[in-house]
Amino acid sequence: MAGVTFKSVTKIFGKDVRAVDNLNLEIRDREFMVLVGPSGCGKTTALRMIAGLEESTEGDILIGDKRVNDVPPKDRDIAMVFQNYALYPHMTVYDNIAFGLRLRELKGFFWQMSHLGDAKRIKEDIDRRVKETAAMLDIGHLLGRRPKELSGGQRQRVALGRAIVRKPKVFLMDEPLSNLDAKLRIQTRAELIRLHRSLGITTVYVTHDQVEAMTMGQRIAVMKDGLLQQCDQPEVVYNRPANKFVAGFIGAPPMNFLEATIALNGSLIVDAGDVKFPLPSDHPAKALAGKPVTLGIRPEAIFDANLNNPVAATEQNTFEAKVDVLEPMGPEYTAYINTGTHDLLATIDSGTKIEEGKPNRFVVNLDALHIFDSESEVAVR
Repeated sequence: MAGVTFKSVTKIFGKDVRAVDNLNLEIRDREFMVLVGPSGCGKTTALRMIAGLEESTEGDILIGDKRVNDVPPKDRDIAMVFQNYALYPHMTVYDNIAFGLRLRELKGFFWQMSHLGDAKRIKEDIDRRVKETAAMLDIGHLLGRRPKELSGGQRQRVALGRAIVRKPKVFLMDEPLSNLDAKLRIQTRAELIRLHRSLGITTVYVTHDQVEAMTMGQRIAVMKDGLLQQCDQPEVVYNRPANKFVAGFIGAPPMNFLEATIALNGSLIVDAGDVKFPLPSDHPAKALAGKPVTLGIRPEAIFDANLNNPVAATEQNTFEAKVDVLEPMGPEYTAYINTGTHDLLATIDSGTKIEEGKPNRFVVNLDALHIFDSESEVAVR
């Protein structure tokens, strides 16, 4: 097994399109790393540079301790799973899974009589590995079928099997679940996590779906415009986002942002007009007194003040807002509320009695407030 390291890697397309800009990232041996970000952020380009499908313009890429910038893709000992499965339509499931092994292990000599002894041994080894992998993915009964006879979920498992059977140093996965329906995505997410725990192979997974990133990654690397914004464990990225972009991208529903100022008048207050809350006297935002900031509040940090909540309602942590829309989401509602100046999202327990078109009192968890410098958009903490 081996880790993957980006050392000051830049990829420029044309004259000035920086798809990846000075990327420094260490992916640990046996780690499940997720590269996440919006379309065009550089995550897929970074993955393709690991695979050797794109050449870096600057910097070094290492697999283990070996610099691979000039190593052909076939010699990097990686396996890639694509978004569109990329299966051979004329081959059976068995042959699709076995194809890479035959190319790598037999090197064109499979049917040469002079190598009959080795060919027999290798053929038996391939057969064993294909069947073991198919059983692991619960597609053993599909080995005789062709891709057109499979569902989308089954095709994705075949694509995974083709990668797994080779036992590479590194798995590269480029949005492999995006073509699956919602139920299959959830099921396959769990299967991928289980497989990683079982196989322990370093995995680099690309997605634009922050839910996939949060649920699958041991660490997640958030990218924007080719730049790495933050890399850490999912709970750290969620609870302590490095900047406004990360805060808004990670979390569903997304974080509420309110333009505010830091007021210092006997006590420290973040003042967004009709919404204002006290801050601890030693909060780093004190250095920005009198300056504009952005107040961030996650929807799940806002509660119906009329319910029993984890946060007790006080005069300092409550505000009034009109309920515009309630979206039922099973055990909770997504509430669209308006304070008169600000439109906010709140995640409210389904036991609420609030009604659309009517005002209600809401309580905020003050420990979950986020403050961002309005100019740099960097988190203040």
